[in-house]
Amino acid sequence: MARPILMPQVGQDLTEGKVVTIKVKVGDKVKKGDIVAEVESEKATFDVEAFETGTIIEVRYKEGDTATVLQPLMMVGEEGEAPASPDTAANSPPVQKNAPSAAMASLQAVIGTGRSSPLARRLASEARLDIRQLAGTGPGGAVVMKDVEAARGRVPQDAAIPAFAAASLTGSGIRSLQQGVGDPVLFVHGFGADLSAWRPFILNLGLNNPMLALDLPAHGGNANTSAANIEAITAAVRANITAAGLTRLHFVGHSLGAAVCALLATGANIDVRSLTLISPAGLGPKVNGDFVDGFLSASSDAALKTWLDVLVHDPAKLPGALLRATSAARQGTSLAANQRKLANGIFSGNTQLFSIRDAVHRIAGPVRAIVGADDQIIPPDHIQSLPGHVAQHRLPQVGHLPQLEAAHLVARLVAQTVRSAG
Repeated sequence: MARPILMPQVGQDLTEGKVVTIKVKVGDKVKKGDIVAEVESEKATFDVEAFETGTIIEVRYKEGDTATVLQPLMMVGEEGEAPASPDTAANSPPVQKNAPSAAMASLQAVIGTGRSSPLARRLASEARLDIRQLAGTGPGGAVVMKDVEAARGRVPQDAAIPAFAAASLTGSGIRSLQQGVGDPVLFVHGFGADLSAWRPFILNLGLNNPMLALDLPAHGGNANTSAANIEAITAAVRANITAAGLTRLHFVGHSLGAAVCALLATGANIDVRSLTLISPAGLGPKVNGDFVDGFLSASSDAALKTWLDVLVHDPAKLPGALLRATSAARQGTSLAANQRKLANGIFSGNTQLFSIRDAVHRIAGPVRAIVGADDQIIPPDHIQSLPGHVAQHRLPQVGHLPQLEAAHLVARLVAQTVRSAG
């Protein structure tokens, strides 16, 4: 039976998104976890993941099209199977074309006359258009993406303000999650994760800065397995930054990624505008070695979920997509083995083999540390070793993933840190 891969709805007030890239064609075989498209919503650019294994039997959009959220981008089925009717999604009732969706009703209630979406405002800024002068065709008269694109066609191309040159990232290992203006914000994930973990979080930030991310060595799409200690990991990330030609950055790091960011912030050739450390490693000696070993040894989804639940205070907040993506990334690969090799160079049992305390003491710009009071991976008391100029936040009923468990609060704190740099 044909199954849909839907245009994701990443916010209740979003009703459409632009198809940036289609990565598959009819007849291609996909497996769970494969990235099949890249789309741009009103707030960010993100990958579309296949959660079905099978053959692409229909692609309903082409690059540049605007797709409606929760409607099929493409269909997956058995080889040779006929496509489903365009007006229905598999196992779903027909779309009521004359009735507003819940998302549309929410958007109408929130936006109101004369408002505009974040994406529309950014596009208007790039094109030197006064968005207040544009007629809106969105709910309640809101100016949306297609209104700005229509207006852009009426102004000279050379009048556009150049946005961040995302093309400069080609070959650097750094990905653009959101285009924008100003100093870029570089997000660095923790041990066992990858850059895609930041995509939901940046939707909460409300910043117009370019948003960038990368995969640490032996993580995600980074096949570098030679980095065997914190110094080598930091050097590898510094090489990524240099290859991208980046010299001014805001850093946001989680766990191991926070430690890497702190060490990068004290090196040469990078003007670090601000630094946000989320559940940072390297501030004290202890780490949950049983988690590291269990996470890397898990050979089934049930075992993997048991260890992933340790990351959060409330396992109900752990999205199922995290389990599926982590499991899919390991299937048929040496990812877990490569991460164990790296772990052996930075952890020994329940001990962290590195420290960032001296590095943080030397950072003069805005620095903020955020930890969960119920973190079972790294003791939250480690932040007590931080110097007085670092803003510290200890969040109750939050574990090792504050950016997931308290996303709105953490996003507000990150945004404040970035803005405080001027």
